[in-house]
Amino acid sequence: MAAYTVRSTRHTFTVTLAELELEFSLDDGGLRALRRPDGPDMIGRGTPHAGIDVSLAETGWLTERSFARYLNHTLYTIPGGVEIVVVIGLGPLKIYDRYRVVGSLITRRISLENAGEDELALCGVRLAISGVCVGVPERCRFEAPANVIRPRLPIATLRSDLHYRHWSDATTLETLAFALAPADSPGLLALHNDTVGETLACWYADTSHPARPRVEGDGSAVTLLHEIRIAERLRVEVALSIGVQMLLVEQAPWREALPRIRQMMSHGRATPPTPPEWLADEAIFVTHPARYGGFDGMIEALDAIRYLGCATINLLPVHDIAAPDQHAVEWSSTQPEDLYALRAFSALDESYGGIEGLRRLTGAAHARNMRVVIDLPLSGCAADSPYVQNHPEWFCLDQTGQFIRFSGEVDTLYFDWRNASLRSLVIGEAMELMEQTGIDGFRVLVARDVPPGWPLGAAVGGSSSMGVTRMIEELYAVMRQRRPDAALLTDLAGPLLASARDLLIDESAHHMFTYLAIGRLSVPEMQHWLIDALAVSEPGTLRACFTENHHSCVSNPLAEALRGSRAARMILAGMIGFGYVPLIRAGQEQNQDDRAFIMRLLDARARSVALRRGAVEPEGARCNDPAIFVVLRRHEEECVVTLLNASPMRRQAILELPRSYLSDGEYLVSDLLDEPLGGGDTGVLLHCNDLTAFPVTLGPFAVRFLALRPVAPPVLHSVNGDGQQEPGSRN
Repeated sequence: MAAYTVRSTRHTFTVTLAELELEFSLDDGGLRALRRPDGPDMIGRGTPHAGIDVSLAETGWLTERSFARYLNHTLYTIPGGVEIVVVIGLGPLKIYDRYRVVGSLITRRISLENAGEDELALCGVRLAISGVCVGVPERCRFEAPANVIRPRLPIATLRSDLHYRHWSDATTLETLAFALAPADSPGLLALHNDTVGETLACWYADTSHPARPRVEGDGSAVTLLHEIRIAERLRVEVALSIGVQMLLVEQAPWREALPRIRQMMSHGRATPPTPPEWLADEAIFVTHPARYGGFDGMIEALDAIRYLGCATINLLPVHDIAAPDQHAVEWSSTQPEDLYALRAFSALDESYGGIEGLRRLTGAAHARNMRVVIDLPLSGCAADSPYVQNHPEWFCLDQTGQFIRFSGEVDTLYFDWRNASLRSLVIGEAMELMEQTGIDGFRVLVARDVPPGWPLGAAVGGSSSMGVTRMIEELYAVMRQRRPDAALLTDLAGPLLASARDLLIDESAHHMFTYLAIGRLSVPEMQHWLIDALAVSEPGTLRACFTENHHSCVSNPLAEALRGSRAARMILAGMIGFGYVPLIRAGQEQNQDDRAFIMRLLDARARSVALRRGAVEPEGARCNDPAIFVVLRRHEEECVVTLLNASPMRRQAILELPRSYLSDGEYLVSDLLDEPLGGGDTGVLLHCNDLTAFPVTLGPFAVRFLALRPVAPPVLHSVNGDGQQEPGSRN
């Protein structure tokens, strides 16, 4: 029995399988409809748009100059489904648009063939699924988990008309709402209608070329896009495979569909590593030795940093950097990349003490049971570095063969991490530095949205901007072999590096918490966003977050403006309550009130195993006030409920814990921040039944960490005839 049937009309052909039905245009070859057999369309509503577009260096996007033309199609039977190959003509290109359909999962792969007479310079490829709406538009919601996007977004707000532009189109001055996939985000775009119980998810899965997700809409349907930036020369009659787009149709409301989506997204990936044992317990202090006059001056500050509550120090770049000295203390608000204009991976800045100074600092930190992690600058190279003269092949080139430059106060070039000899040098130098100084790991921060470098000659070798992920993977493998207790931190949050990082620095969460602080995001929206981000991430991923960092003066000026406010303190506590390892930027503690709060906060975390290692259960506790953020952390020794009042008004609310979560008996309830509970006491003894509806009061932007510890019933003893107590008996 055939796994599928095909029927054709004058303008379309339709392929019907057990779970899905796909309809293609015989005019331009595009996917015109997607539905369940005999069900309503989920794709193809409204005016159709090109399903694929290609940008050439000479002409720009081809669909702006010519029409796509259907040429032919072929169907192949595969185990459990069918592969549909639609051949499309677009300008000088012959495009093979392949759809592999198994069950309700579609894998879309693209190949481009140069059918013209001249070599082509490819600059971009755009994959689009147009006219998407699940059910009626009024009930259809858009999601992009782990991006800086408001959750449960009605598609009616996603309109191209400027009058309806939503803040999700872009966030702050530099950070885009959608991060590059798959290195920096999962690239997941989804529509769902929980009334009819249907979800359509679309994500990007090509590990060779990054893509920027995007969404466009007209109020009644949306177009889901993944735009790939490339720099490839395509010779005549040569084909290039580029872009993998996945589609999953799940007959379930959004929350119930998420586990299946994550399962499909993680299929075939390596298991994430177990981070070093010490890392989950740390609070990390991010600073630079220039603040203290060098490494030796910083040694004198270690006790104060430890007293603040931070046991790990993350040093901003201490390599020989071609940047003004003041940028080491406070980054330039106009040219922040200058701090990463490296001269040599083998040389540290001698004005701070060089390699010997770092060794002394690390030894002093270890003597205090502290650890030192340093930034490994992979973003760019100073133009006056000897690397430029000796190894020009290590750098990204533009189409004319010239170096691609970052125009800051310092002339900076971009490394081309596709080069194996460059990767080998950096790994060797990094490991030698670790052995010489005893440092405990690296934080790898890379430049965002780097222009892709053109390969020399006509060779095709993948995107230069994806080469850095290969570099990080190779470094991690060597480091784990030589120093299993060392850690690698990175802010590349996508699934591509899930098996090559110990701590993910979650910049998207930083932005969303900031929006919560200023009232631009509601508490329910923040909780939805965190739940979704957690659901699509790899289980066991250790995450870090921050209220401000070395780069926030550019990427999120709101964070700078919030310093010293009750709202900033509130969201820092919220990050800890939700399981993030806290990053404290040097200078945050200068204000006396901020310093006192940070000390109390980090002390509470240090005393609570649930806050450091407990399972995150976002819906394990409830509150009857929508202005109060609540999350439960559960550990076998204790539970901690985090409550944040995200409003400027005093709130009185009822905290609700499910009775099924509580064993019989009494609990000692205390606030880990030593705030008084009922009657002015910092701890009260309550029966489990009383915790199903527990009254709490929070001041404006106030925080509570309520620890619930079961009180073991006393073991009583009786006295035998010899005057000795018999264990196990009760008085």
